[in-house]
Amino acid sequence: MGDAGLYVHIPFCHRKCGYCDFNSYAMSGAIVPAFIDALHKEIDRCPYAGVRASTVFFGGGTPTFLDGGALARILEHLHQRFAIDANAEITIEANPGSVDAEQLRILRQAGFNRLSFGVQSFDVDELKRMERIHSPEDVLQGVCWAREVGFNNINLDLIFALPDQTLTRWESNLQQAIALRPEHLSLYALMLEPNTRFYHLYQKGKLHLPDEETQVEMFRLAQQLTREAGYRQYEISNYALPGYECRHNLIYWHNLPYLGFGPGAVSFYEGRRWMNIKHPREYVRRVQAGESLELESECLTGWDSVAETLMLGLRLTDGVDLTQLEQRYGLPVQAYYQPIIQEMASRGWLVQEGSCIRLTDEGLLWHSEVAMAFLIRYTS
Repeated sequence: MGDAGLYVHIPFCHRKCGYCDFNSYAMSGAIVPAFIDALHKEIDRCPYAGVRASTVFFGGGTPTFLDGGALARILEHLHQRFAIDANAEITIEANPGSVDAEQLRILRQAGFNRLSFGVQSFDVDELKRMERIHSPEDVLQGVCWAREVGFNNINLDLIFALPDQTLTRWESNLQQAIALRPEHLSLYALMLEPNTRFYHLYQKGKLHLPDEETQVEMFRLAQQLTREAGYRQYEISNYALPGYECRHNLIYWHNLPYLGFGPGAVSFYEGRRWMNIKHPREYVRRVQAGESLELESECLTGWDSVAETLMLGLRLTDGVDLTQLEQRYGLPVQAYYQPIIQEMASRGWLVQEGSCIRLTDEGLLWHSEVAMAFLIRYTS
């Protein structure tokens, strides 16, 4: 068996935010301990026990919805079942409004060594509009506590192109985030997803978003300010100080194996991808009944994997080495995709240097179109 990243999905939140399309639920009561028990059972039943893991990631939802002790016990259980590297990157996502110094201390002592705060904005009005439960002061306090208990690898998530957001407001958000000197920044453009409150408001004409030109200016501003502050953009939406790139997410972007646990968690291992049932109550019921947790699954062919690896890898500013891809899958990748490479290069969106292809600065804005071109070439 090969190496894999480990992912644990904690599906609970104190409140469902208006823009959020993640598999999260504002639930409490008996379902929470039932979920924790079911999660331990799923970990026990995993047929890939003993797999070596170099990264662990607790996402959500809001993992810190659970108390520190419960999270520490889940991590310890993973250590018992898998060969987690001594220097593994072990990340937990946190809401600045739902953590305190004691919980962070417990998490750090348990072995979590990377903390990702869902900040989204430092603007009070924007936070209120997004229905976030924290304040800007909570972010400052949370980062301070995290440093005090020993976290030396912190990520801050921010969203731009928010309703009625101006370039000036976005610049203020960036400056306040950079001033905290996190090792990593994730800066995402708002995506309107169906079945979210933001989407329905937009459909009714009640949500006004920055136009495309302003969104591009916001993206360029993020590139400029982070670069001036010493961060390197290593992926379309992610920036890191040297050596602090998110190793777990690099597993996804390099299309490498990972095992997921919890409601809606996705796994990719030995050429097969599957997703767990999404709702916590059905997840618990199936675990208790000993039934399969799979909601859907698929087996990927060699060319399936090549296409996905290209589309994911082109999100990285280092791009994709086509020779390594050919060695990995034993297929004539360069010859097959050369027409698309030449077409994208002629548009100024892609460059080829030896066997490596990567998006240009302009191409990063058009990643979806480039990825679709590679996909159409594969499916045609």
